[in-house]
Amino acid sequence: MFLAAPCVYRFGEFELQPGERRLLRAGQAVALTPKAFDLLVLLVEREGRLISKDELLTTLWPRSVVIESNLTKHIWLVRRALGEANGDRGYIQTVSKLGYRFAAPATKWPAAQAVEADNQAAAVADVANREAPVGDAGTIGAGPLRARTLFSWSVWAAFAGAAMVLAGGLAWFATTRPNMSSSFRPSPGSGASVAVIGLTNLSRDPTEAWIGPGLVEMLGTDIVLDGRARMTPDEVARAASAGFAPAGAGGYAPASLALFRRRSGADFVISGSYLVFGPGRVDPDGGDRDLRLDFAVQDARSGRTIVNLTRSGPVSGLPALARDVGADLRRSLGLASPSGADRALASAADPPTSDVMRHMGFGLQALHDYDPARARDEFIAAIVEAPSYAPAYAELAQAWSALGYQGKARAAAEQAAAHAAGLPQIERLRIEAQVAEARFDWPATVARLRVLVGLSPRDPEPRLQLIDALLKAGKPVEAQAAFADLRGLGSVAADDARVELAAARVAAARDDSAGRTAHAARALELAHRNDLSGLAADAETQLGIARTAADPKGAAAMLERAFVDYGRVGNPRGQAWARQNLGNLYLGNDPARARQEYQSALAQYQTIGDQAGAAKVYSDLAIVLWSSGDRDAAEAAARQSLRIRRQTGDIAGQAWALAALAVAASDEAASDDSVAGLREAITLDEAAGARSHLVFALYSLSDIQRVRGELGEARRTCAAAQAAAAGLHDPANRAPADFECALIALDLGRVAEAQAVLRRARATATTTGDAMTVANADLTLGQVELGLRHFPAAATLLAAAETECVRGDFRTGQVVSASLLALADAALGRDAQRDRAAERARRGRAAITERQEVLPADIALALLRGQAPGQSEPAAAALSAMAEDARGRRWLNGWFEARLAAVQLTGKGGAELAARARAAAFGWVVQRLTVVAAAERQARSPGASDEARD
Repeated sequence: MFLAAPCVYRFGEFELQPGERRLLRAGQAVALTPKAFDLLVLLVEREGRLISKDELLTTLWPRSVVIESNLTKHIWLVRRALGEANGDRGYIQTVSKLGYRFAAPATKWPAAQAVEADNQAAAVADVANREAPVGDAGTIGAGPLRARTLFSWSVWAAFAGAAMVLAGGLAWFATTRPNMSSSFRPSPGSGASVAVIGLTNLSRDPTEAWIGPGLVEMLGTDIVLDGRARMTPDEVARAASAGFAPAGAGGYAPASLALFRRRSGADFVISGSYLVFGPGRVDPDGGDRDLRLDFAVQDARSGRTIVNLTRSGPVSGLPALARDVGADLRRSLGLASPSGADRALASAADPPTSDVMRHMGFGLQALHDYDPARARDEFIAAIVEAPSYAPAYAELAQAWSALGYQGKARAAAEQAAAHAAGLPQIERLRIEAQVAEARFDWPATVARLRVLVGLSPRDPEPRLQLIDALLKAGKPVEAQAAFADLRGLGSVAADDARVELAAARVAAARDDSAGRTAHAARALELAHRNDLSGLAADAETQLGIARTAADPKGAAAMLERAFVDYGRVGNPRGQAWARQNLGNLYLGNDPARARQEYQSALAQYQTIGDQAGAAKVYSDLAIVLWSSGDRDAAEAAARQSLRIRRQTGDIAGQAWALAALAVAASDEAASDDSVAGLREAITLDEAAGARSHLVFALYSLSDIQRVRGELGEARRTCAAAQAAAAGLHDPANRAPADFECALIALDLGRVAEAQAVLRRARATATTTGDAMTVANADLTLGQVELGLRHFPAAATLLAAAETECVRGDFRTGQVVSASLLALADAALGRDAQRDRAAERARRGRAAITERQEVLPADIALALLRGQAPGQSEPAAAALSAMAEDARGRRWLNGWFEARLAAVQLTGKGGAELAARARAAAFGWVVQRLTVVAAAERQARSPGASDEARD
C-alpha cells in the first residue's frame, strides 16, 4: 500500500515484505489482517518517528470515518503478531495521547538483494536432512544435521545449469533415484489416502511461493484421477504437519511419519522441495529461470521410503513438468496409468500456462492464510489470462463466498460450470454441487454429492459435505443415515475430529443435546491428541454452543478458549465467530455484555473484509437493541444488515433483515407494508431453505395479523409456524412460536388453551435458556390472572416477570411488568408497593422509544392515574386518545385494550364495546367486560367491599 519500490525490512526475528504482503518470523509466515499489515508497514517505514493517531486514522481509512478504538484494536493485532500483545515490550511504543512509533531498529534491503543474500545459506543448509528427531512426548526436538552430500544446492544448480546449456538449451532433466528399499512395492488398495506436505521453497524468494500450492493442487488432481486413491485435504495435512521441520532430501524420519499418520490418517506421504535459480526471472538472453523439483514418496504405515524423484526444467514449463511428476508419483504408488481420455480430462483441469498457475498458487495460498480479498484478486488475474479455465472460476466463487458476496459467488460458480465440459467427472460434479448450493437448491446439491460419494466410496470428504448439505436442507434423519454410512468406513473415519464435529451437528439438528455435547467433547479430545489446533478451536466453539443452556459459565470459558486458539493458528474469522457466539450466549441474560461481544466480532469481521459476518452481527445487534427498548437503533442496525446482504446477494440474510424491519415498522404501525415485508421474507426463506428463520417470519406475521384484528388468519399462520418449528427438531424455535399462538388464543377468548400453551412455552424456554420467552410467558400469565381479578396470583407472576426482565436487561418488559404489578398491588391495597412499582415503570418508560410494545404500560399507568382522586376523567380522556392513536396505526387489539381500560375507569360504554368485540371475535375483551360488570355489581351490594379484593 505504501511502498512502490520492492524492498524488505528486517528487525529481530522478523522479515517484512511489503511488496508481497508477507510478514515472516524465522522464515515462517505470520498471519496479519490486511489493515493490520498496512499499519505495520507504515510504522516500520518511519522507524523511530512518532506518527499521530490522526495521521494513522486518515492514512489507513482515507474514505471512512472510524473511531479511535478501531485503531487501538489494530495496534493490538500488530502487537500480538509480534509477540507483545500485552504491552509495550520492544517494537511498538505508545506515546500517551499522541500516537505510536516503531521503536526497534529495522534494516531496509532491496528485495532482490535480500533474496540473493539468503539463497546461498538457505541452499547449503538444505543439503542436509534438517529434520529434528521426535521426542518421547511426540514433539519435535533439536537434533544434529545429517550430511547427505558435499555439494550445496547452489553449486549443483550452477553446474546443472551450465551442463544443460552446453547440451544445447534448456531441455528437460529428470532422474529417478531409488532408495535402498527399491524392491519394496506399495499396495495402496482402494481408497488409500495420500498427503502432500512440506514443499519447501529453498530459494526463500517470496515471488516464487506460488509454486508449492500450485503443485499440491495439480498433483492431487493426478493422484485421484481414477478414484483408487484419495487426497488428504490440504488444510488437514497442514495442521497435521504443524511443528515439523522441513523434510530432508529423503523425506521424513519414521517417527515423524508415524506422528503425521496418527494426526491425519494418511497412508502415504509425498514431501519435497523446489529451487528456482538463475540470474533473474528472465535472463538477458531471453531464457527462463530454471526450476528443480525433489520429491520423496513414503509409506506412513511402515515408515519406509518408496522412491525419491528429481526433475528439472524451465519455470515456464511447470504445468507440463507437474503432469510428468504426477505420472511418476502414480507409478511409485502402484497406481495404473490413466487412459488417454482420462489424461486429457485431467489436462483440462491443469493451469494452461505458468502465469495462470502462478496466480492460482498465490490465490490458494491466500485462502489458506485467511486473506480472501487477495485470493479474489489472484483468481481474477488467472481468469484474465485464461478466460475459459473453469477451476479459476470455481476458486473465485470460494473467495467471493468467504468475503460474504453470495451473489458474486453464485455468478462465479455458474461461470465455472459453463466452462467445465472438458474436466474430469469428479471435478464437474463438484462444480455442479457448488452452483446448486449457491442457488440454495438443496435437492440438486444433495443429488450431486451422492454421486460423488458413489464415485469415491472410501473417501470421507464427499460424505462430510453430504451430511452438511442434508442438514442445510432440513433433513436431519437423512443426515443421520449418511453419518452412519460414514461410520461404516471403519478405520477411514475412526479417530477423526472432523467426523465427530459432523456427529455433533447432526445431534444438534435432532435435539440430542447430550449427543451434541459428547461428540463435540470427543472431537476436542481427538484434536488435542493429534495436535490439530485449528480443529480444536472448532471443537471448542461447538462445545461452547452445546453447553450454553446447561452450563453458561463453562460455555463462556470454552468459547474464550476457542478465541485464543483461533488466534494461535491465525484464523481471524474463527475469532470473530467465537466472539459472536459469546454474544449469543449473553443475549438472554446480559445484553450489555452481548453488545460488547457483538461489537468486538463486528470489528474483526470488518477488519478481514467479511461482509457476511458483519451483516450477521448487525442482525444480532438489532436483536439486543430491540430487547433494550431502543427501536430506532435496532431498526438502523437491521437496515445496515439488509444493505450488506443485498450487496452480497445473501438471500437468507435479506429475509432476516426484511422480517426485522417489518417487525420494527409494525411497532410504529401495523401497515400493509409491514405485512408485505414479512411475506417477502417468507418467500425468500422458502427459496433459501432457511427453515429456522421461516419459523420466525411466520410467527412474526401472525403477530402483526393479530394486532390488526385478523385473528382467524393469524391463527392459521401461527399454526404453520408451529408445524415448521416441529419439523426442525429444535426446541429453541418451538417456544417463541408457541408463545405467539398462545397470544392469539387468548385474544380469541380461549383462556384455558392460552394458559396451557404459555406454560408449555415457558417450560421449553427454561430448558433452552431462552430468558426472554420465560419472562414474556410469566408476564402474559400475570396479565391473564389480572384480567380474571386473581390479584395475588397476578402479583406473584408479574413480580417474577419483572425480576427476569431486570436480570436480562429487557427494558420494555421491565416497564410493562412493573406497571401491571402496580395495578395488582393497588387492587390488593398495597399502596407503598404500588407506588414503588409505578415509579419504576414511569422512570423506565422515559427511555423507551418503542410504541406498540410498550402500549400495555401506557394503558396501565393511565389506569393508575385514574384511580387518584379527581383524575378519573382526565385519565379516561388520555385512554381515549390512546385508542384513537391505535386505530390510526391499525392496532385493533390496542384500540380494544385502551377502550376497555376507559370503561373500567368510567363504567360507561361497556355494552357497546362488548358488541364490537364480539363482532371482531375478541373473546378475551368480552370476558373481561363481563368480569368488570360482575365486580361492579358485587361492589354495589352490601358487605362486598372486602370480597372485591380477593
